[in-house]
Amino acid sequence: MKKNLKISILILLGILLAIVIARYITDEEYRYLIDTKVLKKELEQDTLSTIEINYERTPSIFAYDKYVAVLDKNTFNIYTHDGSKFAELNINISKPIVASRGKYIVVAEQNGKKIYLINGDNIAWQNDINGEISGVNVNRNGYVSVIVTNTTYKSVVILYNPEGKELFRSFLSSTYAVCTDISNNNKYLAIGEVDYSGTIVKSNIKILSIALAQNKSEKENAVINKYESNTGEIVSAIRYQDKDIAMCMFNKYIQKVGIDSSSKFMDISPEVLFFDMGLRDKFALIEKQSSGLFSYEYQMKLKSTTNTSENLYILKNDVPKSIIVSSDVIGINLGTEVQIVNSNGMLLKSYKSKQEIKSLVVGDSIAGIIYKDKIELIDL
Repeated sequence: MKKNLKISILILLGILLAIVIARYITDEEYRYLIDTKVLKKELEQDTLSTIEINYERTPSIFAYDKYVAVLDKNTFNIYTHDGSKFAELNINISKPIVASRGKYIVVAEQNGKKIYLINGDNIAWQNDINGEISGVNVNRNGYVSVIVTNTTYKSVVILYNPEGKELFRSFLSSTYAVCTDISNNNKYLAIGEVDYSGTIVKSNIKILSIALAQNKSEKENAVINKYESNTGEIVSAIRYQDKDIAMCMFNKYIQKVGIDSSSKFMDISPEVLFFDMGLRDKFALIEKQSSGLFSYEYQMKLKSTTNTSENLYILKNDVPKSIIVSSDVIGINLGTEVQIVNSNGMLLKSYKSKQEIKSLVVGDSIAGIIYKDKIELIDL
């Protein structure tokens, strides 16, 4: 009798647990209640580790990997999640442009010559480039692409390996390079170009074989695929989210460009407020609901680039100010609140502020809430 009672109790507990889990997954409001009140994912201002900053010196603040970095008067200070200074690097940069992925962050002087690749807490290499740097990118393995202007060409794209060795240059005589990315297997370089030469503006995406581009006898055949947009369509970003597929963002749509194929991935609705391609294998977009059928006004969709799956995160009626992503993490700035969500649409942390949040930085496992005199750190 007692044995049967124990079995019945275990079955009942199992059913209750299954109901709770199912509701947690499917019911946004219930999940938010459990996350903030039961799992204690809600944080408040003035309860976290901080980094003091002098806003009058206009420091530049970044996050990458598990660090928050502050560039202040040519000093690149690297901090961990508890606010401890982990490293201090000398970097002669006053107006930085940056790109990061994984443990690498590349920092260059906008419209200048200097460039640095940082690997964790060390300068992997640095260089002075002829011309003016207008764009940079880095992949997870430390390969760096640089867009250079103000030379005899409209643009020059330079590719470096993780040790700072120049692998090749791609010269653009009739178009301007606006974005680049390097495949995760280090085999391909994608270049987004815009042609302003005539009365009609249009864009191109070129896919270069890195192996062929390095070979003197084969470099003329380095462009293995090219996508040409319709007139009036301007490319703004490229992101490799697969080993050989470049996702290319235009003003109204996303195009998939591979080594021998090209197809439209999706249209960008006018209801989309923010769109970011920085996740590992998904896109994050925030849109406003166009109908009154829902009990909320804003939502974030997380669309897979490898299959048809899609995750949804409800923002209710809070107007988002911005989003920023890194790897599998999305930070959403709502003004006096920040919500940090993973790429499956699950809340990681919710942060409440007593005042307007200036801005937000997010790394793979860290976030920084920026005020004019301090940065509050969230360990993810």
